[in-house]
Amino acid sequence: MKAVSYSDGKVCTKNLERPSGEGVLVDVASAGICGSDLHLLNSGAHSPHVAGHEIAGITPNGTHVAIEPIISCRECITCKSGDYHLCKVDFQGMGMSINGGMAEQILVPEECLVSLNKKIPIQDACLVEPLAVALHGFIRTNTKSTHKVAVIGGGTIGMCAIAAAKYIGCEVDLYAKYDHQQEAGNKLGAKVLDGVYDRVVDCVATNETLDLSAQSAKPGSWIILLGIPLAGINLPGLKIIMNEVKIFPSIMYGSTAEVKDFEIAAKLLSTVPDIGETIITHRFSLDESEEAFRVAQDKTSNCIKVVFDPKL
Repeated sequence: MKAVSYSDGKVCTKNLERPSGEGVLVDVASAGICGSDLHLLNSGAHSPHVAGHEIAGITPNGTHVAIEPIISCRECITCKSGDYHLCKVDFQGMGMSINGGMAEQILVPEECLVSLNKKIPIQDACLVEPLAVALHGFIRTNTKSTHKVAVIGGGTIGMCAIAAAKYIGCEVDLYAKYDHQQEAGNKLGAKVLDGVYDRVVDCVATNETLDLSAQSAKPGSWIILLGIPLAGINLPGLKIIMNEVKIFPSIMYGSTAEVKDFEIAAKLLSTVPDIGETIITHRFSLDESEEAFRVAQDKTSNCIKVVFDPKL
């Protein structure tokens, strides 16, 4: 089968044997390129595994599924509390330490499958993963419909944060660096950043965006840190302390009250099934892996989300 992997700091398409063994064999229908995939490629910190953790597909019985791409022990205190994404006993991430979903097929444990409403276009359903990332931060900070939300950053996670906030019922404003990102945010219901907010979602995590986040945060509010800083960052301490602003560094997704963030994300996407038309700007076949990653990194390409469609 065809699959996308990394080799010597480059991305490439390989022909591999089809996966076999225990688990459910899923025919991949969509697999997104995440910023973390680009970081793995550019940093040389990648493994030779099949890339990709934003995955959706179809099981042998015809069920449409999104794949939660993490496997943990499920037995430790951390896992049982719902924070299985923070497991330190036995944690594996698809596309990182084990094979991911940029391939024609992927073999996964049944517990990683989240069934989808068939009105969700399966070619867009890889968006469940970044939507779950955005929802996790809102859920863990007890965000309500009465809260006004600012989103800093207009990439995929920023767009998903807008969609998640609107799903909760919040008023949302966006600060985006590029015009095409602001336009996409407007389509999802966000206005231009102006004022102070109950929740500020920093999807970039640089010194500049953290300073803007602190300026935009109401006294006693939350800054939700969805961006992953790739270098050291300086917190704007005085602004945060003087306003008693709380910071929630959010990574991946888990469950709250035994409900998975992934399940809520799937429900969100079913209520706005055309969200993919706004967020997904480019689609490529598995054979076009080099070009797909080039476009995903090119800030002049008007790109938001690049997705592989193995059927192309």
